[in-house]
Amino acid sequence: MPRSIDDETREILLSFIEEGYERLDDSEAQLSKLGDGDNTAILNSVFRLFHSVKGSAGYLGLEKIKTLTHEAETLLDVFLKEKVKVSQDALDVVYGTIDVLRKLITLTEREYTDEDGAKESTAQTEKIIALIKKLRGEKQRVPDTKAEQALPNEIRLNGLVTRDMVQRFIGECADLVDRTERIALAINPREACTDAVHDMFRAIHTIKGNAGFFGYAFLESLCRNFETTLDQARKDPSPRGEAFVNSVISMIDRIRSSLSCLTILDGPTSESPDKAIETKKETDSYDQPAYKPIGEILVDMGAVEDDTIREALSEQERPIGEILIQKGVVSQDSVEEALKIQKSQACTTGEEIKEVVRKEIRVDTAKLDKLFELVGELITAESMVINNPDIAGLKLDSFSKSFASLNKISREIQETTMMIRMIPLDGLFQKMTRLVRDLSRKIDRPVNFVVSGQDTEMDKNVIEQISDPLVHILRNAIDHGIESKETRKATGKNEIGSVFLNARYEGSEICISVRDDGAGLNREKILAKAAAKGLVTGDHATIPDSVAFAFIFEPGFSTAETVSDVSGRGVGLDVVKKNLERIRGRIDIKTAQGQGTEFILKIPLTMAIIDGITVRVGKNHYSLPLNDIIEFFKVTENQITQMGKGDATVNIRKEFIPLIKLGNVFRISDAILEPTDGIIIVVQNNNKKACLLIDEVIGNQQIVVKSLSEYLGNVDGISGCSILGDGGVSFIIDTEKLLSARLT
Repeated sequence: MPRSIDDETREILLSFIEEGYERLDDSEAQLSKLGDGDNTAILNSVFRLFHSVKGSAGYLGLEKIKTLTHEAETLLDVFLKEKVKVSQDALDVVYGTIDVLRKLITLTEREYTDEDGAKESTAQTEKIIALIKKLRGEKQRVPDTKAEQALPNEIRLNGLVTRDMVQRFIGECADLVDRTERIALAINPREACTDAVHDMFRAIHTIKGNAGFFGYAFLESLCRNFETTLDQARKDPSPRGEAFVNSVISMIDRIRSSLSCLTILDGPTSESPDKAIETKKETDSYDQPAYKPIGEILVDMGAVEDDTIREALSEQERPIGEILIQKGVVSQDSVEEALKIQKSQACTTGEEIKEVVRKEIRVDTAKLDKLFELVGELITAESMVINNPDIAGLKLDSFSKSFASLNKISREIQETTMMIRMIPLDGLFQKMTRLVRDLSRKIDRPVNFVVSGQDTEMDKNVIEQISDPLVHILRNAIDHGIESKETRKATGKNEIGSVFLNARYEGSEICISVRDDGAGLNREKILAKAAAKGLVTGDHATIPDSVAFAFIFEPGFSTAETVSDVSGRGVGLDVVKKNLERIRGRIDIKTAQGQGTEFILKIPLTMAIIDGITVRVGKNHYSLPLNDIIEFFKVTENQITQMGKGDATVNIRKEFIPLIKLGNVFRISDAILEPTDGIIIVVQNNNKKACLLIDEVIGNQQIVVKSLSEYLGNVDGISGCSILGDGGVSFIIDTEKLLSARLT
């Protein structure tokens, strides 16, 4: 049962869940690019993605996710900082971590907590720790630096430092650390980030000054090292790269960790009050975030060199001005003038950090579906207005112009709404990349997986429907299509098989192709299995290839000699067929014995609005998808050949095509049944052709698809309905089902 949370927390949590899924998908996408060369940029990118998930999880109290991502960061640090090569076994652990994190996020989505994922999280964490030990060849972790370990991680209370002051100090430090992290995560590694580095430097310098006042030596040392890194970056305006950002994030984590482990002790401090007050003075007078550091002003004035300021910062125990005067590098007058300048002008780098402008917003898909439905209703209402019998035959020039303008706007709204639901296929294809990698390693069959066309966009709802078909086709390509290494070597092929996944536009359809260079489909084996199941009789030689290969989509059909946990039960390709039927898609097969097989999925761009031809049969109206129509014409008597039992064919340019009388199919009493009296429409779907006999062609229009009422149940040959301009109903013909039922 989900834990009880307030609405604001729920909204933040749901945002984290959505972003978490995206970052895990992005991590998989980056990992798939790992090669034999320099992988530093890729690993740095994955590190940042894990760190973002960890930070959000820590804020929301999701300890299991936070702990697991922290260990994953440590593992990536081993690869990055210790230059350990990423092996396939190590990559398996990283992929496994992503899988467990995805489960934990799913659990959080359901229960608003990740507590029930403790077992899986702990098990994966132990795997990571064991791998780190193996890679390092050590029994325990080594502290980052001996010097820092020796420093006390504590603040001692006295007459000057009270517990209330320490609590405020911790809160202010936490805010500055969060601010620094926000700046770091907003840095583009490929662009100059001088302003961002200045902002981070000032925040860390403020923490260091306050830590010095409270005698917090450990935190002061961390900040001093951090400042050195940032100071070097301030001097170089060139892009810093992923490594710099990850280094900054790592130091931020150490500061945050030191604050969480801080010990507050009662008793006198070893540091003199005068020194503490002097350090506080430096922070108050010179280092307020609203003012430019005194050292920078002196450099700008030309009173001192940059290196001298950096040297003074490294040994800072008093105000910078006093140190420089004591060293004799600047005069008292120069420091006083610099102080006047500092007070008279605010430093722009100390202003509030500008948030990154987001170019996208998150919208519930239910709202998009509702918008899409309303656009469909708008198109239907427009059609009803222009076809209203009250204005039929009237000359309304002004009305026609106004309606034309309205029609143009509504079409643009429709196109824009469709584009909103269109998303690239790269997310889906990336999942397939992971599938191929895991499966090829599982059955020890190396595969070179080549993906192209992943930028092609498709309706989100359609993508969800084709995910399972792609999974089953790829599994079959690897398990059935690609031969073993020994077999490929014996036949002169490369031991590593190749599978190609491609997407492209073809008219108003998207073609997704899965091609392998394996053994190809065995026609005789397929027909023998079909005969054994009673699916085919007679001479196999007369059966076209398209019909023979279509048998593999039958339920329970498989030519595999053994059943494995990958394939062999005859379920997968049946799922492919059923899912494609739901979205009015179709599949073609091209194969060559010994050379490979290609499955081509042809899918409409969207399921909700299609272009179609509306026809009349008797008093009823029907609509046909425009993509299924080849041509329509009037037939002559000598083109008709009777085949017995009422069946007939139409001779079209010496091609004999079966005739289907829709009046008989839908039992319409007043429909035209004589071919020469009606109109013939030639349709094609899934490599099958037929001539449909209708009474009249009404016209071409956009059809808003609506599902049939539940009480009607499934109607053979009908996939839905649409509202016509006069308010009547037009039934949408399912060409694939109609042809399959009438031509078998």
